[in-house]
Amino acid sequence: MFNYLLGAEYENYFNFKDLRGISLCVGLILLAVMIIALALVYAFKRDNMKKATIICIGIAFGYALGIAIANIVTDFQAGETYTEKYQILLIALFAVLIIGLFVVFMMIDTKKHTGRAHTTSIVYAAVCIALSFGLSYIRMFKAPYGGSITLFSLLPLALYSYMFGIRKGVMCGFIYGLLQSVQDPWVVHPIQYILDYPLAFAMVGLCGGIFRKLFTKLDKLPDRVRDGIALSLGILAGVCLRYFCHVISGAVFFGEYAADYGFGSAWTYSFTYNALYVFPDGAISILGAFLIMTSAYFRKQIYNVINAYEAGLKKAKVNSEENSAENNA
Repeated sequence: MFNYLLGAEYENYFNFKDLRGISLCVGLILLAVMIIALALVYAFKRDNMKKATIICIGIAFGYALGIAIANIVTDFQAGETYTEKYQILLIALFAVLIIGLFVVFMMIDTKKHTGRAHTTSIVYAAVCIALSFGLSYIRMFKAPYGGSITLFSLLPLALYSYMFGIRKGVMCGFIYGLLQSVQDPWVVHPIQYILDYPLAFAMVGLCGGIFRKLFTKLDKLPDRVRDGIALSLGILAGVCLRYFCHVISGAVFFGEYAADYGFGSAWTYSFTYNALYVFPDGAISILGAFLIMTSAYFRKQIYNVINAYEAGLKKAKVNSEENSAENNA
C-alpha cells in the first residue's frame, strides 16, 4: 500500500498541467488556510468558533461541488469513460466530506465534562470496541473481496452511540473501522481504504443518540418497545449509510470485477455485492437490539449510565458558568 501511495502514478495528480491537478493543489492550499484561520479564531475569538467553522465547511463544500462539476464537464469533452468521470467526482467530494464530517462532529458535543464522566465514556468506548471486534470474528458468511456477515458485531457500537451521543459514537465507530482494516485488510487505493473502513463504520455510530432523544417524547409506547425501536432505527440508519460508502467504493475501485459475475454495470454489481452482506449483518444486530431491550434490567443499567453521564455534563456546565461569573465579577 505504501509503495502504491508513494508511486509515480500519483505524481500526475499534483501539478498545474490539468484541471484535476489544479483542483487538488488549490484544494490543499485552501484547506491549509481554513485550518490556520480556525486555529486563530479558536485562540483569539473563541466565541465565534462555531460561526467560523460553518463558514469554512460551506466554502469547502462549495469548492468541492464546483470542482466536481468542472471535472465532469472536462471529462465529457475528453470522451473519458463513466467510471473515470465519476471517480474524479467521488474523490473530490469524499475528501472534503470526510474533513467536513469530523469538523462538524467535533462541534456537536462542545459541553465540558467532569473527570468522572469523561473517564466513563472512555471506558465504555474501550469495552464496546472490544466487544464489536471480538464478535466480528464470529462469521457466518465472508465475501470474496471483503465484507462478512457477523454475529451482532455492530450492536455494541450502536449501544455506545445510544448512551453517549453522536460525536462519541462516530469516533468509536471510526476506531473500530481502523481495527477492521488490520483484521482483514483489502486495500487497493487510499480513498477506497477510507470509504470501506473508518468512514463506513463511523456511520454506524452516527444515529443512535438521535433516535433515543426523539423517542423519549413517545410516552404512550411501552419502554421496551420505545427503546427497541429507537435503537433499531439507529442501527438501520447507520447500516444504510455504511452501505452507501461500500457501494461507492465497490463501483469505483472494484467495478472491473462486474463482468466476472455477469453484471454489465459496475454500479449494479456494487449495489448487489454489498447488499448481500451489509443488510443481513445489520439485520442480525437489529434483532439483537430488540432482544436486549426487552430486558427491564438491561434497560435500567443503560439508563443508569446515561443519567450519570448527563448529570456529569450538567455539573460541569454549572461549574463553568460559576467560574465565568466569578471572572467577570
